[in-house]
Amino acid sequence: MEVNMDLLSIKDNVQKTAEAISSVIGVDVTVTDDKLVRIAGTGKYKLSIDEKVNDQGVFAYCLKNSIPYVVRNPKEEKVCKACNNKDCSEYAEIVSPITINTKTYGVIGLIAFDENQKNLLLKKEKNIIDFLDKMASLVASQIIEKKKSNEIKVLISQLQTVINVIEKSVIITDCSGRINYYNNKADNLFNIKLLNHENINEILLDIDVCEIFKSGKEIYNKEFNYEDNITSFRGIINAKIYFSDDNSNNIEAVVLIMEELRQIISSARNIISTNIVTEFKNIKYLSNKMDNVISLAKKASQTDSTVLITGESGTGKELFARALHYDSSRKKEAFLAINCSAIPENLFESELFGYEEGAYTGALKGGHPGKFELAHKGTLLLDEIGDMPLNLQPKLLRVLQDSKVMRIGGKGYIDVDVRIIASTNCNLEERVRNKEFREDLYYRLNVIPINIPPLRERTEDIELLARYFIHKFSCKLNKTVENINSDALSLIKNYQWNGNVRELENAIEYAVNMTDKASIDVDSLPYKFKNTKNKFIENNVKEHNVIEQNVLHTIDELERNELKKAIKLYGLANNAVNKICEELGISRATFYRKIKKYNLISNQILIND
Repeated sequence: MEVNMDLLSIKDNVQKTAEAISSVIGVDVTVTDDKLVRIAGTGKYKLSIDEKVNDQGVFAYCLKNSIPYVVRNPKEEKVCKACNNKDCSEYAEIVSPITINTKTYGVIGLIAFDENQKNLLLKKEKNIIDFLDKMASLVASQIIEKKKSNEIKVLISQLQTVINVIEKSVIITDCSGRINYYNNKADNLFNIKLLNHENINEILLDIDVCEIFKSGKEIYNKEFNYEDNITSFRGIINAKIYFSDDNSNNIEAVVLIMEELRQIISSARNIISTNIVTEFKNIKYLSNKMDNVISLAKKASQTDSTVLITGESGTGKELFARALHYDSSRKKEAFLAINCSAIPENLFESELFGYEEGAYTGALKGGHPGKFELAHKGTLLLDEIGDMPLNLQPKLLRVLQDSKVMRIGGKGYIDVDVRIIASTNCNLEERVRNKEFREDLYYRLNVIPINIPPLRERTEDIELLARYFIHKFSCKLNKTVENINSDALSLIKNYQWNGNVRELENAIEYAVNMTDKASIDVDSLPYKFKNTKNKFIENNVKEHNVIEQNVLHTIDELERNELKKAIKLYGLANNAVNKICEELGISRATFYRKIKKYNLISNQILIND
């Protein structure tokens, strides 16, 4: 960074220096800059300040050659011959350049106007020259000092600009807590000017700045609370220590960097939010059933009431949840989803409600916000709500009723404004009857129920969806598949689609991958479509002969038999379990819970039966 300086910038100081020299030596003083403009003067030349001196005289010579010069006999000296001032009244002169490094910034000169002054200058000529050189160096040092001062001012201005641009509040204090500096963000956050805050203790009751000076320990990600008669909020603070430059290890200041907690949460949710914008027009359908469902969903999107979306696995429950969010007044806020069947029970509470620092072994420093805090002002989808641990259901109910959440290890409640959408592929009413789901929570969630029909009940949508997926995967896989022939189309229309739209999508992706033609045919489809009476369906028919013989069975018996058949057919390998869950329309968590309930493994039923 280069700051241009000249004698004009220290004009007042130069004039004071000139007057001091004149009073000590008893002769007049003139100082010119590098353009030969007189910027300081005493005696008769005081009235000529800001005028340009002769550009052919001794001042011009000294400026050009950067060396001292003594004029003992004006008008006779060689340097005076070119001067056009024929009425010169000077008796003698001594001039010296004002130089910094190799650059000459001006000239300082002593002028005698009578014999006594001339004798005074020339009698101690060498001493006078040395003295004048020191005075020139003094003036030069003033230029340097002014230049550094201006550079510091520029740096401070630049630093202030940078600090004011950042999205964090910055306050700098001394050892007593007195506020020495704060940026615009801090003023806006804490109303420092408006409330005339002078000490940090008036702002932060939870932070002892004096203790930081005493201990020398910085603060990292500490939570604080702030409240005045205008606003209140929770925030996170970091305190950085600034040491003095004299190697004494003395703490000069403490820099406090603060951020509002809701701003941190907003930034975090922008990163983790599943921000795939989905609108109702993105849902492909032709059937009247789906038209009715979407009509209901559009009405539900205009309220903040809780919605319960039910439907078999693969029907598109999350797609509907997204469309509800992006058709609502909350569409510009976060949409977050949590799968209640995929999170281990011991981690579920911290994921949903968050935790404070030190809440348990391994808790992150500064704590961690839960999904409710992250979804503040937005929408939270509780997917597979039927698999939510029973012991956590009362806490969820409390949050839904009070719109407040308490972190694990927390001491107070945090207000949250979240629109809740729950979804499940299980029968919650049956869960309630079996004491596996709280009745009060069920009714709190089931304010606006939306049931998505399975694909087999809306066969008129199958062709539209198939052609949509053909186009999608043809583009994605860089293929030229454009159609599906009548035989293949007839086959997929008559298939049961237990996995619904997800299964259809996977089947079409497979077919687009396998075909070398412009149109999908039967040979391109997965093997199960070529043999519609596959092993699973055949077993299904045999096992249900008892029902055709008018023999009634309990729900548990039917459920147990279906699980048994599926395990016999597919086994218990990881991929096999996924296939069983897809065919039966249940989650993995539900599958394992059911086989434990019916003792299908421990009692060797698979072998004995």
